[in-house]
Amino acid sequence: MVLTLVEPSPRPPPPSGAAKLTNRRLISVHGEEAPKFLQGLITNNVRSSGRAGFYTAFLTAPGKVLHDVFVYPTLGSTWHTGVNKNEEQGYLVEVDAEEAEALLKHMKKHKLRSKFKLRLLEQGELDVWSAWKEDERWTAHTQGAFDNGTLGLTDCRAPGMGRRLLLPPSSQQGVMEQLEAEEAPLSAYTIRRYLRGVPEGQMEIPRDDSLPMNCNIDIMGGIDFKKGCYLGQELTIRTHHTGVVRRRMLPLQLFSYDDAPPTKLEYDPEAPLDEIRNGVDIRKDDTRKRSTGKLVARIGNVGLGLCRLEQMTDLTISAESSSFAPDDKFIVQSEDGKEQRVQAFVPDWIRGRIGGPKNQKRVG
Repeated sequence: MVLTLVEPSPRPPPPSGAAKLTNRRLISVHGEEAPKFLQGLITNNVRSSGRAGFYTAFLTAPGKVLHDVFVYPTLGSTWHTGVNKNEEQGYLVEVDAEEAEALLKHMKKHKLRSKFKLRLLEQGELDVWSAWKEDERWTAHTQGAFDNGTLGLTDCRAPGMGRRLLLPPSSQQGVMEQLEAEEAPLSAYTIRRYLRGVPEGQMEIPRDDSLPMNCNIDIMGGIDFKKGCYLGQELTIRTHHTGVVRRRMLPLQLFSYDDAPPTKLEYDPEAPLDEIRNGVDIRKDDTRKRSTGKLVARIGNVGLGLCRLEQMTDLTISAESSSFAPDDKFIVQSEDGKEQRVQAFVPDWIRGRIGGPKNQKRVG
């Protein structure tokens, strides 16, 4: 079977680089009661974060993901109690650009009489950048990565994701020189995410449709299971303590139907592949063609899939026997009926964090 490339794939990401994330926007939450307000709406713990930024999510009341976000405390912001309150409390919430207005509306709905102000920053007022070095160690969240006061944090969702920086246009050239990194396109950042199994934004984490565990938000450090009440907490905590998460986001590699399966996950911009629509079912290549997952997103021959772990991987999720066999094959189909093979990979950071008590209930 001969497969043709519909459009050229982007070049591979450079080993050290920095990409402007033009698909992200920032919302300012500023005022005396900003920490308390966020604490009641997000899955992570504002109190324990101190002055460090963090990854988290807003949920619906039934526990589905509304928005995955990063939260950056501004200068002087710490959790406060009692009478010694700091009027300069403030945070910048980074969200999918296409959903920024929706998140702002959601926050206004819950603001009521709380003492803080909300504002969607103008495009170009502060830009979100991702900077990485392949040999950089994965470290804890940090703020103020540079001596010039640049606001940022370490992206701890997965090893090697680098740092996120909030930069006004006037300082970007100086920071790029300080980083000694090649400026890269947004596609380079996206490919690096896909290779690590990290979903982001509404296209990959559909609003009102995804449980946080299915999207790896729990194992990416986005949930504090010991914090107090927040919107959507009940199902999230119950899933954590009593449920088996049978579907998770994993990196995928697509390849020609007649080719041998890849032994290592690698991005190849020259791979000849047909156009495959996001959202198509991943099916087991046997007589029954049963669905085992969905193709969520891809660039070239790599992407993300929501996979049934016990059918597509060797992971043991519960006391039940797994149906997976090493020689199992899986396919996706293009709109014109052509089939391509697809293989899921389990990164070490995911493999090391999935586990729990046996004989749990099925969730997700």
